[in-house]
Amino acid sequence: MKKIVLICFILSSFLIAETISKSAYSKLQKAETFIKNKQYSDAISILNPIVNSNENNMAKSYAYQSLANIYIARNQYKKVASYYEKILSIKVLEKEDLERIKFSLSKVYLSESLYSKSIKHSKELLNSKVIKRAVLNENIALAYYYSNKYSQAIPYIKKVINQKKKKEEWYKMLYSSYIEIKNYNGAITTLKSLVNRYRNKEEYWMQLISVYQTTKRYKKSLAILELAYKKDVVSKKENIMYLVNILVQNKIYNKAGILMKEAINKDLLLNNKKNFDILISCFLNARNYKEAIPRLNKSKFAYSDKYKLILGNIYFNKNQYKEAIRVLKNYNFTKNSRSDGKRHIILALSSYELEKNKEAIRYLRKASNNKYEKSRALGIAKDLGYKI
Repeated sequence: MKKIVLICFILSSFLIAETISKSAYSKLQKAETFIKNKQYSDAISILNPIVNSNENNMAKSYAYQSLANIYIARNQYKKVASYYEKILSIKVLEKEDLERIKFSLSKVYLSESLYSKSIKHSKELLNSKVIKRAVLNENIALAYYYSNKYSQAIPYIKKVINQKKKKEEWYKMLYSSYIEIKNYNGAITTLKSLVNRYRNKEEYWMQLISVYQTTKRYKKSLAILELAYKKDVVSKKENIMYLVNILVQNKIYNKAGILMKEAINKDLLLNNKKNFDILISCFLNARNYKEAIPRLNKSKFAYSDKYKLILGNIYFNKNQYKEAIRVLKNYNFTKNSRSDGKRHIILALSSYELEKNKEAIRYLRKASNNKYEKSRALGIAKDLGYKI
């Protein structure tokens, strides 16, 4: 936590000679001089005897305050808290001064992770005329948030947002609170505010997209991501596959494929096997054979049983039987594999369509010797009137 700022009272502002002895007054003034000169040990040697003496409670209160100021300077807040607690227990200072002490104590408790005490003291001051409600709301919001009481923190965080000019960090805290309690609608509303206020900050756009994804509002997620791309807010190189995945989830396969193709051409994506698999999958699901066929014919990543069988099947379904035969004959499939059996079936059917009965029978015989496609080959042969 950042160093807390506490109220350091100046002795001369409060001392009234008639309320304490001349001796105590003189000692307190001397201690104050030492404090101003940062001679803290010398000041402590004067102040400790006062609080342990028979001096009245007013003198002791001033001494405790001076000791607290010393330990504020030394960042020793546990000691500061103990002195403030003693001042509040004595209750001899003016009401306004006691309220200032209580507020400073609430901030000390916050810095020391004593959140319940901080909240209690801050709430007791909400009707104070000397402590601004705005700073109390901040204290309470932080104490609830850091103690993981997010539902209680949210109303106070909202109050802080309404009262502060610099709101960004508080919006982030509000968003985090909603996420912690799984209030995704609240998180979305908060992120919309962040996006509108800080339009060029990629993190808020991506978080909004992510929450829409988490809540399975894929169309909303896609719309926001496309808008972010259009406004050139998000890094295209880093987030291109995120957009592709959202497009695929929405079954917008062709757009996903075109986006990947352009990204690969612009070197935003690597031209590797993994991206080739996704790209081809997009075009095949979109039935965009104009884009799929050239890649299946020429890409080095397409030299596999899987892709050659797919290409042959595409040609067959497009009634391009000669092309189907060319592809399936010219590639060495894994012998006796399932793909090998399937390619002989397609070769047989393509040959049949071209009225090459001898070749059709030969391929069906090969298919019938494949344990995966035997039954299918025999059934096709029977339907076509072939004896194999």
